[in-house]
Amino acid sequence: MLTRENAKTVVKSTIKSSITEFAAKSLKKKAKFQILDLIIPKERKIRSIVGGLETSLGTTLWEPLAKALARENGFTVVESNLQSPANMPSNLNNALQSIIDDRKRGNGLYDAKISHDEIKRVCQHFINRPIETFEAPPRGKGVDIWLSKDGIDYFFDIKTVQPNLPTLTGCMEQVLYWYAYFYSKYPTGSATARIVFPYNPNSGKSFWQGVIGGGRPLEADNEAWVENQFWDFCSGLENAYEIITTSFTDLRASGELESSIDLLLNTHD
Repeated sequence: MLTRENAKTVVKSTIKSSITEFAAKSLKKKAKFQILDLIIPKERKIRSIVGGLETSLGTTLWEPLAKALARENGFTVVESNLQSPANMPSNLNNALQSIIDDRKRGNGLYDAKISHDEIKRVCQHFINRPIETFEAPPRGKGVDIWLSKDGIDYFFDIKTVQPNLPTLTGCMEQVLYWYAYFYSKYPTGSATARIVFPYNPNSGKSFWQGVIGGGRPLEADNEAWVENQFWDFCSGLENAYEIITTSFTDLRASGELESSIDLLLNTHD
């Protein structure tokens, strides 16, 4: 069983390695010359690294961190991607579109649970008539993190903590397509899919109070997890996000990550 102390060791190691590896890759790229390179070359390089981190934090840090904690907590991390039918059967496609249209309009026929159950119901048809050909999912509909434990498959995608309405709509569709992909191939299986917002950026209010429309049409809790809902699940610990924030502050206080970055910067002068 993962302890808080062991979890902190995993978190600090993952943060340091992920950011250091990203910085090393960033510095290897041939940057275009700017006049500020003649005055503050080191600061320019740091700005480039930080800017890149800000836009790729999901794949650079959050995903490796979630997988590392989940492994320590007894999950199997599936490294392959969830495949989609090469040709989506018409009955499944029609069901998906009906659900998506209803959810977008807010008509109230389908919520998260009913949507999941209807997709799985339609896919029972494939028990006796299995789909023969599967392929990589369309761009943008892949799974970032696939975990498995106790006969249940879990699918996650980590998103920006400041989503707009098109993003929220796309997230809702993504969850539904994951269920369609999974149950069309494994109609007797069991799946749970969630969009993940890794932390709450809002001071003094909940994440959903700070999101346009309360997050709809994406359904809080049943289709999306925020902060500790996800980190507690991965680690099996309570208030696991506090371990992450403490690890960040510890690394800053110790200066070890800063030293690693400085060494890289000096190497690439």
